[in-house]
Amino acid sequence: MEHSFIMLIKYKLILFLLILLIFSSCSKDKTAKVNSSSEKEFTEEKKSSSDKISNSELSKYDISSNDPRIIELSKELKEISGLTMTPDGRMFAQQDEDGIVYQLNTETGEVIKRFYLGEPPLRKDFEDIAFANNKFYMLHSNGDIYEFSEGVDGEAVNYKLYKTDLSKENDVEGMCFDPKTNTLLLITKGKSGTNNRDDKAVYSFSLSDMKFNPEPRFVLKRSEIKDYFNPSGIEYNHLTGTFFVIAANGNEIVEVSNEGIVMGNEKLPGKIHAQPEGITFLQDGTMYISNEGKKDRANLVVYPLVK
Repeated sequence: MEHSFIMLIKYKLILFLLILLIFSSCSKDKTAKVNSSSEKEFTEEKKSSSDKISNSELSKYDISSNDPRIIELSKELKEISGLTMTPDGRMFAQQDEDGIVYQLNTETGEVIKRFYLGEPPLRKDFEDIAFANNKFYMLHSNGDIYEFSEGVDGEAVNYKLYKTDLSKENDVEGMCFDPKTNTLLLITKGKSGTNNRDDKAVYSFSLSDMKFNPEPRFVLKRSEIKDYFNPSGIEYNHLTGTFFVIAANGNEIVEVSNEGIVMGNEKLPGKIHAQPEGITFLQDGTMYISNEGKKDRANLVVYPLVK
């Protein structure tokens, strides 16, 4: 009987060791799979990030330069906001609060002429300016769009007002012309109108039928941009066929595809860009960014396309 008891103990011990061995083997296999999956996800994420950077045209501009060309502007342009170019290579700007349009010398920043929206000039919270189909368009922060023709120096011009479904809560700060769709694109700094209040939505206003589309053209997701990225300007780069978005709050520039995919981003040096507000491009691809004046005068920072 004692022998049978000893055999039973041995049997149970062997069975226990077998179960322990099987469990240990399964655990290692599961851990290996988890590690393999994590490594795969990390590799794919790294590859995606690398592809995003390599596909971006931002690398063709020396944005990180601590000594770019800076053009100082006159005192009356201290609150410069938007910039735009005409097809014949002339630069126009507007500033916050006043319905005044300035033509600027792209080499010196000198004011060539100025004309006004209405008599007396409108005083509104104007944020950006665009040129399309031989007309100028100025944007109010509540989404209102003002259409008008170019005036001669000192002239007060008439305008048409187009309402959109946007409001002050959206705080619309950027506008540009998209020649591919013949629309004006409007980017929100405030509420996006999407489920995530931190998203930044881009809406469109058709210049074919002068109607606003209540559905966003695309949305910049919070997961793809900084939490504190608040757009202050947007412009279409005709050489790349993409959009460049700048942020005064966050001091960053982002390149976005026509589908709304963030292709790359760069930090705008704070000591160079006190408050980036407007952006535009010359025909040769040279990028201009306007900075509102803080302690110093407002200026234009010039970034040539690196050959």
